[in-house]
Amino acid sequence: MLKTLGIIDGLLTTDRERRNASRSLGGKTVLEWVTRQMTDSLQLDGVVVMTDHSEENMFVKMMTPLDVPVFMTNANDTLAALSKTLESFPAEHCVYIGLDWPLIDSHLIDRLIIAAESNPNGWYAAFQFENDARRGRPLGMFAEWYHVRALHRANRKAVDPMHREYPGTYFLEQVKKEALTLIPAPSPFCEHDLCPTFESEDDWENIAMIFESIDADNIQWHHIAELLLSLLQKAKSKAKVPG
Repeated sequence: MLKTLGIIDGLLTTDRERRNASRSLGGKTVLEWVTRQMTDSLQLDGVVVMTDHSEENMFVKMMTPLDVPVFMTNANDTLAALSKTLESFPAEHCVYIGLDWPLIDSHLIDRLIIAAESNPNGWYAAFQFENDARRGRPLGMFAEWYHVRALHRANRKAVDPMHREYPGTYFLEQVKKEALTLIPAPSPFCEHDLCPTFESEDDWENIAMIFESIDADNIQWHHIAELLLSLLQKAKSKAKVPG
C-alpha cells in the first residue's frame, strides 16, 4: 500500500473543461503539465489520473504520460469516483487536484502533505482562503489532502449533492475541527484575492504571458503570484482609463 497517492481529476463534464485540459503550452497540454508537476512532488508515492468511460473524455487517457496510470470509473459523482480509484490504488492518504491551472508548484503539494501528516488526528487538509466561496474544493495550484479511511467513510455517509461533488465541503461541515488541517494560503493570494484558475480566453492569454516569464523547469508559486498581481493591477489601471 502506498502512503500518499496523487489523484488528478480528469472527470471533465463540459466542453470548456475538456478544451482547457487539452490546450497546449510550451509543447505540453495542461493535463501533461499538471501530471508532471505532481510526479515531481517529493512527498507523493504515486500519481493516477481519474476519468470516466465517456467518448468525450477518451482524450484524457490518450494525453496522459505513459508512465502514469489512468483509472476509468463509472461512478456518478466525485466522492464515489475517488473512493473507487482508491480501492484500485490503495493508499493511506491521497492528494486531489483538478485541471484548472497548468502551472503547479510541486513544493506546495509537499507543503500540504507535510502539514497534514503533522496532525495525528487529521482527516482533511487544504489551503485556506479568506474567500469562503473557495472552501472545500481544489483550486488551481492548491490541492486537497484526505485520509483515505475517512474518505471511504464519507462516501458511505454523505448524501448532500454538494458534499458528493466537492468532498472537502463534507469534511469542513461534518467533522470535528481537530480533524481539519487548514493552512493559510500564501499571503499574496489572500491579500489580493488572486484566483489561479482559467475560465476565459483572457485568462488563457494571461497564463501564456506568465509561462513566457518563468522558468518552466522550476515553477515557483511566488513568481506566479507576482505575475498575477501585475496583470491584475494592469487590468485595473486599464479599466480606470476613460473609454
